[in-house]
Amino acid sequence: MSTYAIFEKHKQTAAEHESNVQSRLEEFSACLRHQKAIQNYASGGGIPTEAAAKIIRAAAVQQRLVVREYREAARLRPRDVDTKDRLRTASAVLRSLQASIDGPKPKPLRRFLAHYNLSIRYWDLGKAKQALAEAEKACQELKKHHLPCGCAEHNLLLMAQVHTEFKSEHRRFQEAVDRSPEAVGPNYELGIHYFDKRMLVRAEAQLRHTRDRARAVTALQLVEQDKQASCDDDAAWSYVDGKKARRMLQMLEDVEDDLDFIGGLRELWCVEEDAGKAEELQATGIRDGSRPHLLPCMHRRYSQDCTACDAWWNELCSSTDISLFAQAPKQPHCARPKSAPLGRSMR
Repeated sequence: MSTYAIFEKHKQTAAEHESNVQSRLEEFSACLRHQKAIQNYASGGGIPTEAAAKIIRAAAVQQRLVVREYREAARLRPRDVDTKDRLRTASAVLRSLQASIDGPKPKPLRRFLAHYNLSIRYWDLGKAKQALAEAEKACQELKKHHLPCGCAEHNLLLMAQVHTEFKSEHRRFQEAVDRSPEAVGPNYELGIHYFDKRMLVRAEAQLRHTRDRARAVTALQLVEQDKQASCDDDAAWSYVDGKKARRMLQMLEDVEDDLDFIGGLRELWCVEEDAGKAEELQATGIRDGSRPHLLPCMHRRYSQDCTACDAWWNELCSSTDISLFAQAPKQPHCARPKSAPLGRSMR
C-alpha cells in the first residue's frame, strides 16, 4: 500500500471516530435537555452522575483515537496544512473532554505554604526583615485566591509589632556585646532578648555561646581560686573570688535550664529536629518529608487563645477547591504549649 493510501486511511478512520464522538456528545446533550436544567443534573436531581460520566468517558476514548489517527497522518505528510489543523482541533477537543471528566482543579497553594513557612524560619533565625517580607508574600498569595489570611496575617502583624517594639532594646544589647564580646552577662542578656522575641533558633545559638563563655570563665576562676587557696596572705581576695565563681556556676545552671526549655519549644513550633533527617539536610532547617506541612502560627507563641487560628485552619482543610500541596502552573497546627518567660523571670 502506498504512503498516500495509508495517509488517506488514517484520515478516514479519524473521521469515523469523530462521528462516534459527536454521537456521544449528542446523547449527552439530549439527556440534559430531557431533564430541562443543567442545575438539576449538577445537584443530583437529573441524570445519574455515573451515567453522565460514562458517556463523557466514552467520548474521550473515541477522541483519543481521533488524535492518534491525525497524528499518524501528519507524520506521513508533515506539510499538509489541513491535517495539522485537524490535529490541533482534535487535541483541543480532547483536552476539553478530559477537563470535564477531571472536574475543576483545586487552587494551588504550594507557593503560599512556602512563603508562610519561610517567614517563620527566618524569624527563628533572627532575620526579621526577611521574615516580614515572606509573611507579606504569604498574605498576598491568599488574597490572590480570595481566601482569608488568617494565621498568615497573624504572623505578619506580630512580627511587625515585635520588631518595632524591641528595636531600641535590641540595639542596646547588641552594642553591649560588641563592647565586651567575651563577657558572659551581656551575651546572656542578648540570648534572653532573642527569646522574648520568640526567635528560638537564634536564642538557642546565643545561649549556647553564653554557656561556652561561662564554662571558660568558671574554669579560669577555679584555677585562680586554687592558686590563692595555697597562699594564706590574701584570704579576703580568695573569699571574693570564690563568691564570683559560685555566681558564675549558678548562671551556668540557669543557661542549661533555658536551653532545655527552648529545645522543648522547638519540637513544637519549629521544623523537625535533626534526629532521623538525611545527613546532608541536618542543621539546615529544611524539612525532608514528601509533603510540606504548615508550621504553627506565631500567635501560639504568645497566647493560649488560638480559637481564630483553629477556625481558619479548619476552613482551609474543609475547602475542596484548594490544595496546599499542588504546585502552581508555570509562568495542623500542633498542640499549644504554655508560653513561659525565659531567663531570670522564668525562675
